[in-house]
Amino acid sequence: MNRWVDVIRPINGIMGILATIVSAIIGTGLDFSHFYLSIFSAATIVFLVISAGNIMNDVVDIDTDRVNHPERSLVKFPEMIPDAKMIFIIFFIISLVLSILFISPIALVLVAVAEVLLITYELYTKKLGLTGNITISVLVGLIFIFGGIAVDSVVRMFLLFGMASLANLAREITKDVQDMDGDVDRKTLPKRYGKEVSSVFAAFFTVLAVIISFLPYYLKIFSIYYLLIVLVSDIFFMISVYVLFGDPEKGQKISKYAMILGLAAFFVGGLA
Repeated sequence: MNRWVDVIRPINGIMGILATIVSAIIGTGLDFSHFYLSIFSAATIVFLVISAGNIMNDVVDIDTDRVNHPERSLVKFPEMIPDAKMIFIIFFIISLVLSILFISPIALVLVAVAEVLLITYELYTKKLGLTGNITISVLVGLIFIFGGIAVDSVVRMFLLFGMASLANLAREITKDVQDMDGDVDRKTLPKRYGKEVSSVFAAFFTVLAVIISFLPYYLKIFSIYYLLIVLVSDIFFMISVYVLFGDPEKGQKISKYAMILGLAAFFVGGLA
């Protein structure tokens, strides 16, 4: 794998792009011809901010990654670190410029808040365990709000914000369980209360997200087609809950597939 592809981890950014486009379609339906530029700009911004966050994560976590993720490029090629620092700063600046030029002042504020939260997370709240998990999960949920801002349709996004944040919070806790042995300088939930209790927390947030996933259908925001797909997503989420107690790594991978299916459900819901 290319060294920079490993650092940027574009799959995460591509999922962010899809979430942005899906939220825009939910806001406008198929009649989004007036918003091409703002949607494209929003998707680009989300990709850049997520990529910058991944780069900054690898720079800040270089010591713990020597234990948890020795395969990562910055661990194997430390000479890349100065360039990595420069790239994530450039990505942040470009995101701010694009948001004010092609979307709106509100978008600029949201991007600035997201970047401050990311920096605060990497430098401080990540070490606080659950506080850090909540921070990064709120950032994931904000992608849907941002997509709504791009097309001037925000209200419908708050349910999606809640569902995405809760599902991601469960994944973040599960990843902390997985990385428990290498997290020597972080007060993570598993470090404080053990793997079993942390897995219960992850399961609770997953089940809560599953329960909320039915609301868009019952509130008549989305059609039966959304419900059919989200049911499949929910099945995967519940499987991940069962698996994570014995195999946290496998559990969080299954939950990622469930989130992709959930994104597909949102997309179909926005079209139907």
